[in-house]
Amino acid sequence: MSQSEESSVRLSWIAIFLLLALGLGAAAVLAVGGSILPTVAPLV
Repeated sequence: MSQSEESSVRLSWIAIFLLLALGLGAAAVLAVGGSILPTVAPLV
């Protein structure tokens, strides 16, 4: 495997991990009964 292939694979794993973390965080907030919109809206 070349150097560029290794870096792209590593980036894809980081992206997958971030998506999983965000998904789990959102699921936790919803499970507690909170709302995600008030926390996301100010950032947009």
